[in-house]
This record gives sequence, C-alpha cells and structure tokens, in this order.
Amino acid sequence: MDEPAILEKATELEAIDRASTLKEARGADLVVLATPISRITALIGDLAPTDALITDVASTKTKIVREAEAKNLRFVGGHPMAGSQLSGVANAREDLFHDARYFLTPTEKTDPEAYREVARFVRQDLGAVPTAVDAEKHDLLMAALSHLPHLMAVALLKVASDISPEALSFAGPSFRDLTRVGASNPALWSDILVENAPALGEALGAFAGAMAQIGSEISHQKRIEDRFYAAREAYDALGSILVEKSGKNVEIAVPVENRPGVLAEVTTLMGKNDINILDLYMRHSNTERAALVLALDVEAVPLAQQLLREAGFRAERVK
Repeated sequence: MDEPAILEKATELEAIDRASTLKEARGADLVVLATPISRITALIGDLAPTDALITDVASTKTKIVREAEAKNLRFVGGHPMAGSQLSGVANAREDLFHDARYFLTPTEKTDPEAYREVARFVRQDLGAVPTAVDAEKHDLLMAALSHLPHLMAVALLKVASDISPEALSFAGPSFRDLTRVGASNPALWSDILVENAPALGEALGAFAGAMAQIGSEISHQKRIEDRFYAAREAYDALGSILVEKSGKNVEIAVPVENRPGVLAEVTTLMGKNDINILDLYMRHSNTERAALVLALDVEAVPLAQQLLREAGFRAERVK
C-alpha cells in the first residue's frame, strides 16, 4: 500500500479520486493490483474471499496466476507494455497505455466472461491492445525482451566506468540508447528480476552462449559481417512484429536528422491530423541521421505522406 503522503499527492493530481480500504476493494467490480511485484501474491491472499474481478499489471505472471487460481479468485493476469525509466505518481500520464500492447494471461481455468471484461477494460478504458499469451511464455518473453536488456545496460555502464571514470562523457547516441534503462528505479527492477529469476536465468544462459560464439569469431571479418547482416534483418522485422499482419497496415520510413524535437514534429503532425500511429521504431544509419519508421493504417498513408512532404520530410513506403 502507498504511504499517506503519496495517496494525498495522487488525489491532488487527480490520478485517483480518493484512497480506499482493502474492505472497500473487496466490494468493487474490478480491482487492478499495481503494487511492487513482490507484494502482489500477498495482496491476492488478503483480498480473498471476494467476488470482484481482479487483474494486475506485474511484469511477471506465472507465480501470480498460480496464486490467484489457488485462492479461487476471478482473476486475469495482465501486463501493459508501456512505461519509462521514470516512476512515481508525479510522472503519471493518462495516455500512458494508448495504443500499447497489453498482455493478458488466461488459463484453462479462466472464466471466459472474466477475460472478456478485462479485455474490454484494456481496450475501451485504457486504449491499449489486449493480447492473450500463456503465463510461462510471457515470462520468457519478458526475460529476453525487457529484463535481460536492463541487466545488459547495468553491465555496459560498469564496463565503461571501469575503463575510465570519464568514459561516459564521451559516449555517443548509440551507447546512451543502449544504456538508458540503466537509470531505471533500482528497487522496482531488483524486485522484478528476482521474481522472474528462473526465466531470466534461461535468457542469460542463451545470451552468454551467443556472446561466447561471437567472441570466438571476432578475428574473422566475414563472420562478423554476416552477424551484422543477420542482426539487421532481425531488427527490420521488429517494426512490424507487434502489428497485426492483416494487410491493412503499412510502414513508411521518414529520414530524420539527429536533432532535438524532430520525433515530436513527426508524431505531432500525425496526431493533429487524426492519423493513428500503430507502431514506430528508429532505424539508425549513423550518429547524425536515422529513419523513423511508422506503421499506419493503409488508408491513412497517402495523407501522411502528403503532410510529411509539405513539412519538409521525405516519406517512402517500406517494402
């Protein structure tokens, strides 16, 4: 539970209407557990028994789902793929989940109507995109896609700092991009990583094996070159991997300079003209230029290209 001062601040900022008790929560229609991950299983026990529909936002799922089922709760595990290295109610945003992928982890025991209610809440109230996935698979995915990169950032920052205390002052954009998440909340992330230790251990083992193999090839230029070609293909595929392959979505590439505000110019231009960006990612060519790749509804592409060109940008479909 949050401290009284934090709850007071949340009320002042209108992030919540008012603080409530656990007894009141048991009588609610829907309860969203959004505490540090290590507290959620205990909260599940404290809430039982209740007829409320319960979900959570924790970034690991297996242990929590099992506990909820053991308590016979109406529960659907959830995890929004949105956020930043910033934390606390002062950094809350009402549009945080808009268009974000939102994992839900139903099981064979999940009531279909409970799943539909949570999916409807995610889609209509939060504006996110609900996606069903097995809880154990979810934890492995998060270990590889989120938890491992955080540990990599910690390791890279240590290596650079050990080489020279001044090393970080010489770092370019690529190093800063790779290590940005190293500035994340220490207490929060240590909590998350401990909870997902089994899956993270598996991901770490695979990563260590890949690095060892690449290390054995480091003196062979052609092999390393091939590694980069393979990495480029994988990276290019990432832009569309979470966008539905319905044939209704198209990617356009917008070359941009590495200067402050350029991404905001493009995204604001789309937003002001009611063009929804389904997904976006950066494709770097060097430290000065990159391509911002936008995934749009096919019907919005002609207008988007016209607006971008009028604003001084090139915009070409990605083939």
